[in-house]
Amino acid sequence: MEKYPLTPEGVQAKQEELYKLDDRELINQAISISKDSRSWVFENFKLSDEQIEYYNSLPEDFNYYLGWQIAAGVIGREPIKIDPVPAGGTNRKKKTSVSLSGSVETNPSTGQTTWGGTVSIGFTF
Repeated sequence: MEKYPLTPEGVQAKQEELYKLDDRELINQAISISKDSRSWVFENFKLSDEQIEYYNSLPEDFNYYLGWQIAAGVIGREPIKIDPVPAGGTNRKKKTSVSLSGSVETNPSTGQTTWGGTVSIGFTF
């Protein structure tokens, strides 16, 4: 898989690449994301030194929470929006927020599962 810059455009390009995968390959990517979102981001995006510092400063429990949220959106092939880490932000107070909204429905008689929703990750300084 190609590495993209961690920008809104790069996230969109990565999302398009992921969503071309078959279901099994996509689920494998989601499992990797859920286990360690930081490592997955480092492996799949080109980050600036400031972005690396920012992601390394996130608490470990938040890393897992972030991974589970992103993985849920990936499995459902939902839109994912990640705001860029603001310049100069590492020396100021920061807030990272993750929002996942959606629904999952399954039809036991057909085995059909449908997803709907979005994942949004924002950074506030």
